[in-house]
Amino acid sequence: MPKYVATGTLAPGLKVGGSDLSDHVRSIDVQMTAADVDITAMGAVSLEHAPGLRDDRFTITFFQDFDASKVDAVLSPLIGVAAGTTVVAYAHGVTASSTAPSYTMVGVLLDYHPIALGAPGEASQTPVTFVPAPGSYITRATT
Repeated sequence: MPKYVATGTLAPGLKVGGSDLSDHVRSIDVQMTAADVDITAMGAVSLEHAPGLRDDRFTITFFQDFDASKVDAVLSPLIGVAAGTTVVAYAHGVTASSTAPSYTMVGVLLDYHPIALGAPGEASQTPVTFVPAPGSYITRATT
C-alpha cells in the first residue's frame, strides 16, 4: 500500500461553488461523522450501538486573498446562505480517480473571519467550516 504525502501534484484540491481555491488552502479536514446512538435494552450483557444522524463538515484554513474570484470574493457572499454551495475536496489536485477520490457536500458557511491576522509579519489566514445544508452530507466519488 503506498503512503500518502501531500506535496506537488499529490496535494489536495478544493473547489467552493465551482471556484478552484486550491492554491490558497493551508489545511483541510474532511470529517464524516455519524452520531453514536445507544440502543442497549434490558437484559443486554454489553452496550449496543447504532449509527445516528450524520454530522459531516469541511474545516478549511485559507491564506486570505481579496482579489476578484479569490478567497474573500468567493466566501463572503456565502455567509448564512441556507441553500449552501457545493464544496468539493479532492485527494490529489482537482480531478477524482479510483486512487484519488473526491468528497462533495452542499455546505453552509455559518462563520467567516475575513480579517484574521496574528502577529506583524505573519500570513493572513482565515479558518472556515462548512456544515451540511438541509438534506446534505458528504459523498465520496472516484470520477
